[in-house]
Amino acid sequence: AGKLVAVCGATGQQGGAVVDALLGLGGFKVRGLTRDPSSPSSLKLASKGVEVGALGGTLSLVLGAEMPTSVNTTPGRSCYLPA
Repeated sequence: AGKLVAVCGATGQQGGAVVDALLGLGGFKVRGLTRDPSSPSSLKLASKGVEVGALGGTLSLVLGAEMPTSVNTTPGRSCYLPA
């Protein structure tokens, strides 16, 4: 996989569309950040090859050891990534 992109709200309508577009383009490693990584929607993302993580943790837990090239957020919604 290529560049890592983190998508906040990956199980929502807009975030899900971004995830699908990135997967369709290929060449991206997608990290989907959700409120509940164990939800059916999150598990469906994981089955597509998306690395699913929880929002609201510390930066290192949310983003992991590999920092993303880009973080996509939904306008009007908070994707809180504390320092």
